[in-house]
Amino acid sequence: MKNTTVAFYSQHLIGVGHHFRNRQIVNELVKTCNVFFIDGGRPIPEADLDEQVVRIPLLPLRTGAQGIESVDTESDLQAVMRERQTQLSEAMEQIRPDVFCVEFFPFSRWSLKSEILNTIVRLNQVNPGAKVLCSLRDIPTRAKSNVLQPTVALVQRRDGDAMRFYSVPFGGIHHEYLAFNRRYYEEVVPVLNQYFDTVMVHGDSQLSRLEDHFPWVADIGIPVVYTGFVSEKLGDASRPGRAPDRYVLVSSGGGAEGFALVAPCIEAWKQLERDDAHDGREMVIFAGAFIDEKHFDALRGLCGDGPFRIERFTSNFLAWMKYADLSISRAGYNTCMNVLETQVPSILVPSIAMDDQVFRAQELMGLGIAGVVHPDQLGVGKMTKAIAKMLESPVPEHDLSLDGAEQTRKFIESV
Repeated sequence: MKNTTVAFYSQHLIGVGHHFRNRQIVNELVKTCNVFFIDGGRPIPEADLDEQVVRIPLLPLRTGAQGIESVDTESDLQAVMRERQTQLSEAMEQIRPDVFCVEFFPFSRWSLKSEILNTIVRLNQVNPGAKVLCSLRDIPTRAKSNVLQPTVALVQRRDGDAMRFYSVPFGGIHHEYLAFNRRYYEEVVPVLNQYFDTVMVHGDSQLSRLEDHFPWVADIGIPVVYTGFVSEKLGDASRPGRAPDRYVLVSSGGGAEGFALVAPCIEAWKQLERDDAHDGREMVIFAGAFIDEKHFDALRGLCGDGPFRIERFTSNFLAWMKYADLSISRAGYNTCMNVLETQVPSILVPSIAMDDQVFRAQELMGLGIAGVVHPDQLGVGKMTKAIAKMLESPVPEHDLSLDGAEQTRKFIESV
């Protein structure tokens, strides 16, 4: 009998990485818990959940040019937000979960602060003993420095059992850094201490610790636990039926920056073909589930009738990576976990817009696990040399913990 009921709040706004990591966690949780997956993002093709997981779809949101917006662009955003809040409140009343997991907030998702905190308040009303957990990837938004503006008093715990004055240093770096750090601190520390019970960091502390990115961990008055990386498992994944005998895999996650990554790879592969240096391999490309239609058509045009196969998305991505001779991708959490799981030679091109990716790529390069091409240097010549070099590289080895989903389940069972 499953005794623990877990509700998991998931909201992907740009790419698909957050959704897939959360999906791995809930598919593991359902082995021993009753699980409700509250999904606030736009649907992802073929992204199936375990049949025992109950999915509660909220009216979907995404990030647009002006910030957060409804996927249904004809809907009034405020009306959508009111309906989402109603959905969340009703879910708490009906489910009364023992554990409520909130992904990424309060380290990000600040535009959704009201609906998340109101949901936690409603949960505490209907089930005062419920535990609220922050589910955080290995690297949150990174602070600009460890400097803040003057000290403020903040409540330590939501039960009001203590008041603490946090020691916050004052310094003289650029005002915009101070302003960001102050907001970041105030969005995270008081919210964690008042509304949450634990921060679960889905990473390996030997590679990265929370204080490497959020310097004020000492002011967090709740436990911070490391679960290990959440990594999709290979199992007995067979070779994809349409896979070439030998191939290089290029992938771009959700596709937000797909053209900028894939186009130089296509041109580099053409150069290697002209130089007779591709050794009969093809280049298989997954350009991104949400890539712009014009960008996708342009990439198909670049491929022409050369040794390329291009699609937007596959639900069988890990198997494609397993049998590849080389992977080329951004340095998002999930793709890097796929690289670690399959131990395929890889080239990472971190997205500058995603500040976690540069750090993650550099750390993996430092361990000898991946090659890195910085986005500022991304061009045909650089990529051609990187591909040729990595195709001659040995299989990377590591001892990083990849059982984060299982360890998350065991931790939740213990709270």
